[in-house]
Amino acid sequence: MADLSDQELVTMTLNGDNSAFDQLVMRYQLAMYRTALSIVQDADIAKDVTQNGFIKSWEKLHTYNVNYRFYSWLYRIIINESLNHNRGSKKMELLSSKHNHPETPHTKLEQKEGNQKLYASIEMLTSDQKIVIHLRHFEDLSYREIADILEIDEKTVKSRLYSARMKLREILTGR
Repeated sequence: MADLSDQELVTMTLNGDNSAFDQLVMRYQLAMYRTALSIVQDADIAKDVTQNGFIKSWEKLHTYNVNYRFYSWLYRIIINESLNHNRGSKKMELLSSKHNHPETPHTKLEQKEGNQKLYASIEMLTSDQKIVIHLRHFEDLSYREIADILEIDEKTVKSRLYSARMKLREILTGR
């Protein structure tokens, strides 16, 4: 079943084969968890948000439009669940970097200080800007994939990224 496409697994699930949905969960649970974690910044909460997102996707699977990638549709659900959690708990969002490979104690300290400054700067962005920064720079998604996930035009993605980068530059350089 692992070699079936997402659309085939969705169709099988809609026809009553719940093991097909289990395959979708296994396929995407790590990516969805990482996304939730980057937004809610707590491992246990990220697990709950991810689980709730998968439950919601299973309940709403009949609304999935096969003209879009399942991954993008699911990603949007996880992002919404994460943001809803943060709104409910009034937590600030932070992004976690997956590029932290220090070579020496000095380099490690410099990277830690740089990361802290970057994270603090990212925290000052709007939610929309944080999300596009995360999807583009931490998840390495294309503009088209981000547009599909966020259900916005590709030009809007580029505009938000540009604005976010300019704001980060302004914050980091003190201008």
